[in-house]
Amino acid sequence: MMSCIQTPVRDLLGYLGLPVLVTLVTVTAFHSHPWPVPVAAQAAMFSWFIVAPVLILGGLGVALSSRVGFPSAPAISDGVAWLRLALWTVVPGLAVGAAFLLQDATLHLIEGATRASGVTWINVALPSSIGHYTAAAVMLESIYRIIPISILTWVLSSAILRNRWQAQVFWILALSTSMIEPASQSVLFAPNPASVGLVLATFGINLFEADGFRRFGWPAPILFRVAFYGVWHVFGPYLFPPGSFIWPGPH
Repeated sequence: MMSCIQTPVRDLLGYLGLPVLVTLVTVTAFHSHPWPVPVAAQAAMFSWFIVAPVLILGGLGVALSSRVGFPSAPAISDGVAWLRLALWTVVPGLAVGAAFLLQDATLHLIEGATRASGVTWINVALPSSIGHYTAAAVMLESIYRIIPISILTWVLSSAILRNRWQAQVFWILALSTSMIEPASQSVLFAPNPASVGLVLATFGINLFEADGFRRFGWPAPILFRVAFYGVWHVFGPYLFPPGSFIWPGPH
């Protein structure tokens, strides 16, 4: 009984210890000294009316994740486990970010999306972008995966079905939640084969993250998105001189 209590508490403390702390510091800094955020939805996400319930429910999701059979976060001293986790999350995240940069340089899909949003530059500028997109990664992975998958798997499989059909419940939730992000982004793109391919790729990436959550625990999707955003939003655009990429540099 004691071991069942210790693991959720340890996971909750881990979630509060770094992801939540970084998010709270970033959001506090943003409200104290706001930095320019070109896309209004990105700034709206940092409202305390959104941040507070997401982080509270995210903590609940993390605590319940081990109760539905997902692995706990590795111990801080377990370097081998963290290296394995990084190979399955950080490396793919960096690779996906690089792939997105390359496809955008060729297909110019985001150019149309920026116009649809009424902006010419979609990214927060350095150095604010480092904290901004790290906090955004924590928020989005809590919303897309940690909260709905953990809590609903526990409610449906553990509480209602009495620990039956857990795998089936997980995959139904994984498929359903993986559709949220591409569905919300699809309205920004003109309907053509390239944009459909991007939406399908985003769905596949989300499903990969959900599976990583099931295989490696709650740090997996957060680490993946932090690495992905690090290339895609933070440093990647600066690898190209202004005018050579699909959008102009920040002004």
